[in-house]
Amino acid sequence: MAVKHYRIYGDEVSKELAARYLAFLMYAHRVDGRFHNFIGFDRRTLDEVGSEDCFGRVLWALAWVIKAPPESGLTGPAERMLNKALYWISSLTHPRGKAFSITGLHRWAEACPAEADRVEELVRPLADDLVATYQQHSQPEWQWFLPEMTYDNAKLPEALFRAYQVTGSETYLDVAQRTMGFLSKKTYTGDAFCLVGNQGWYPSDGEKAPVYDQQPIDAAAMITASLAAFDATSQPEYLRNAWLALEWFFGRNVQGVSLYDPKTGGCFDGLTEHGVNKNLGAESTICLLLSQLSVLDARREISRRAIDLPAGNHFLDWNLQGVGGGE
Repeated sequence: MAVKHYRIYGDEVSKELAARYLAFLMYAHRVDGRFHNFIGFDRRTLDEVGSEDCFGRVLWALAWVIKAPPESGLTGPAERMLNKALYWISSLTHPRGKAFSITGLHRWAEACPAEADRVEELVRPLADDLVATYQQHSQPEWQWFLPEMTYDNAKLPEALFRAYQVTGSETYLDVAQRTMGFLSKKTYTGDAFCLVGNQGWYPSDGEKAPVYDQQPIDAAAMITASLAAFDATSQPEYLRNAWLALEWFFGRNVQGVSLYDPKTGGCFDGLTEHGVNKNLGAESTICLLLSQLSVLDARREISRRAIDLPAGNHFLDWNLQGVGGGE
């Protein structure tokens, strides 16, 4: 978040935050190359080793530092941590850890074209595993990777769109489009985005997805996945999906209420059957900011490339709110 914000706005606050957060990752970095996920207020580590989800997210963050460092001194520590962590990629077993790792490796390849062959060698086994998981669990009426949809769902097809960009494999693109289409069918109704709720999640034998509680992390995942899909295919409907998912934060949702708090700039923690969850958690706020910054970055790239979008696609028209500065 800090890196992307500095890349667009160039302000000192996000530059300082990027250095602070990278220092935290250095503190959480284990000698063997993995990372701790839980650290107490007194700076004691509270786990032996972090989850694979945590591992993949760290790779994603480090790759962004390498791609767009707010200052040159951050590149070296990020590269050292990333290179040391690469040893553990082959031992990942969980789909989301693999997915986040693929998105990180894709960014690393963008930042360091000389590493393209190495990145492809690392990405292929991870993407093959995601395809195998899809083949194991998918059915004609259930085009998904797992026997249920839970959290951060869109990260799985996003990873295969990125794997396609790294490798050129049509198999990855085909599964990415199938699963993204299925997820969109289950979560978009007309001009509204309705996330899979966490009250029981959505099993393959369920009649429909639970409506509540809806979480910002899932809207953010759909936005970045939709932007990755457009990046890989140039199909404008993916931009429309990204716009509608961003609108979810600001009231285009089943409750018609905004999760954005203009007084603090924060984001409420979820959408419940009684309205918004009034807690303003760090994860939720970061999800909103990442979503806005990703959309803003994509809009600027589309404008730079002079891409024409169909009438009714409002991706370039939307007035971004609460990102710490004007366009």
